[in-house]
Amino acid sequence: MSEKPSDHDFESAAERFLLADTDVIADPFPMFGRLREKSPVHYVESAGVWLVTRYEDICAVARNPQVFSSRSATGPHSHRRHAVLKELTEESADLKAAVEAAAFRDREPVLFRCDPPRHTAQRKIVNKAFSPSRVRQIEDTVQAICDSLLDDVLDKGSMDLVADLAVPLPITVIAGALGVSNHDLPTFKRWSDALAATIGNDNMTRDQIRRMVESGAEFAEFFTATIADRRAHPQDDLISDLVHARVDGDSLSQDELLTMLTQFLIAGNETTTTHITATVMLLLEQPHLMAQVQADLSLLPKLIEESLRVESPITGLYRTALVDTEIGGVAVPAGAHLLLCYSSGNRDPEQYADPETIKFDRSGEGAHLAFGQGPHFCLGSNLSKAESRIALEALLTRTKNLRLDPDGRTPERIPSYILRGVSRLDLLFDRA
Repeated sequence: MSEKPSDHDFESAAERFLLADTDVIADPFPMFGRLREKSPVHYVESAGVWLVTRYEDICAVARNPQVFSSRSATGPHSHRRHAVLKELTEESADLKAAVEAAAFRDREPVLFRCDPPRHTAQRKIVNKAFSPSRVRQIEDTVQAICDSLLDDVLDKGSMDLVADLAVPLPITVIAGALGVSNHDLPTFKRWSDALAATIGNDNMTRDQIRRMVESGAEFAEFFTATIADRRAHPQDDLISDLVHARVDGDSLSQDELLTMLTQFLIAGNETTTTHITATVMLLLEQPHLMAQVQADLSLLPKLIEESLRVESPITGLYRTALVDTEIGGVAVPAGAHLLLCYSSGNRDPEQYADPETIKFDRSGEGAHLAFGQGPHFCLGSNLSKAESRIALEALLTRTKNLRLDPDGRTPERIPSYILRGVSRLDLLFDRA
């Protein structure tokens, strides 16, 4: 177990955390614990960010969109990105056109970066696409994808869990919902990686920013054509629903449509990939849990909720104070950028007994924060949990003696303080 940091150490760790320092993002929990004790609403001067670390305070902010806006949900730090974008527009006519085409993401407030009442209206349009009944309708499809992916590796006795299962499963599911054919999946994933690289990484390289722009422009071109096709020839799919929906009598704008589809792409695969991988890592680290779940697969839904709690795929998201206010008795000025640290709230001992431990019998301790709270509660939560459950059950029933590959690469953390995941996990197993 990590040593308890000193006051100086946690101040330094908070600064390094917001720089996506590898050591801190790998294990931010000692820092979070010290902040909850000593400074639960903590201002990091070097970043201009307030860290909100207690469960109660996080919920209070998340449930009050009238005071705390979501317009900058993934962070206010875009100075370097904007400077590089300006340089790219001056470099060539092609890059200038790409920057302009990719700018749709910043022009309209949409879903998790939007406030009521517009957010409420947008949410009503898409809720049915991710409802429990709609998710149940596609579970057979999810199962078939899982089985096919495992068929490809079972005879080898080894796999990279991320590349062989945790990535292709959710990307295939969300691509299908958006009408993307299987042969386009590598391109779809490349777009997702490039666009997600901006989240929780305030020190992107010039090449990363260029790839983000080029991917955004390609995404816009592809889905502009798809939107036009669905407008002329509606189908029974999500894009047709969005294209023909009305908000206060008006259609969604082109920028709103494209931004929604971008959010579905990223949220629909990045977080599920991370959660499947994190849950398998927990089982490998705690063999008694592995044995319990293998002996009783009905425990999987409880395992999923607990792994979401202790290893939240999204470490936190931002809110911006619209007025001078208070959080947990701490005065916070209008314009303040607040990072709601879900990963910290999910291990708050004031909310959860023995919070570091996976327990299958928790009750009455409040819902975890992995999918947020309030009006921005993740609309894809049902789909994500279904994908994780089906993937984990397939893995645990079709393999045995699952273990880390001692000759495999050391798992590397994604360079983000918001997206919590690893880029690779090499496993060995025997066929069941």
